[in-house]
Order: sequence, then C-alpha cells, then structure tokens
Amino acid sequence: MGGGDLNLKKSWHPQTLKNIERVWKAEQKHEAERKKIEELQKELKEERAREEMTRYAQETGAVKKKDDRLDWMYQGPAGQISREEYLLGRPIDKQITQQYEEPESGPSAETGLLPGSIFNPTGSASTNDMAAKIREDPLFEIR
Repeated sequence: MGGGDLNLKKSWHPQTLKNIERVWKAEQKHEAERKKIEELQKELKEERAREEMTRYAQETGAVKKKDDRLDWMYQGPAGQISREEYLLGRPIDKQITQQYEEPESGPSAETGLLPGSIFNPTGSASTNDMAAKIREDPLFEIR
C-alpha cells in the first residue's frame, strides 16, 4: 500500500510545503526589518556627523551660529503688516477696510427679504391662489 510518509500529512511537520513557506516568509520579514534598521542607523550616523561638523565650524567661526529660537513661527508672512501696529496707533489702510467690507446682501426692503415676507398675502398672485384653493377644495364642494 505505501501511501508515502504519513508525517508529511500532519500540520505541524516541518517538511510540509505550507510550513516551509511560513518559515521562508518569516525569514524574509526579519531580513527586511534588519535592513531597515541598518538603514536607519546609517542615516542617524550621517546626521550626527553633519551636526558635529556644523558645531565644529561654528566653534571655529567659519560658519555663523544659527538662531535656534522659535520667533519665526510668530512672525507673519513677509510684507504683511502686523495687526498690533494698528492697535498702537497706525492709521488704517483702505485695503484693510475694503477687505472686511461686505456688500449688503442680508434682509432689507431693497432685496425683499424681510422676515416673514413669504407669509404676507400681498399681490394679485396671492388672490388668484386663494381663489384656486377655494374652487378646488373638496370640503368646500361637500358643503
């Protein structure tokens, strides 16, 4: 009868193709992780060497010291006027007033958009509408 090696049919056996594939994938994953760690260590070493060279150049005076403060974060874009200057008495420019000026588009008599204006029965359209409602009202016909 011979059906071959019965151990190859067991899920735990190391010689089954499925287990060999799992081991190979795990080895590939570890190799990729090792390469990534080596690359990161190499980059870190290069960055430290660069920092050491700039520090040495600053100490010898070859390069001007860099200002490590965060003042640049609080400065506006170049060419923009600080709003604090207006608080301290600088006259307001026309550009600023035009920037914040909006055309009249809200509710007014000119636009016809007054609160509740859609409910006011004014005009011939509303009288025609009322006549049509009365004429077509089934309750009115029943009476």
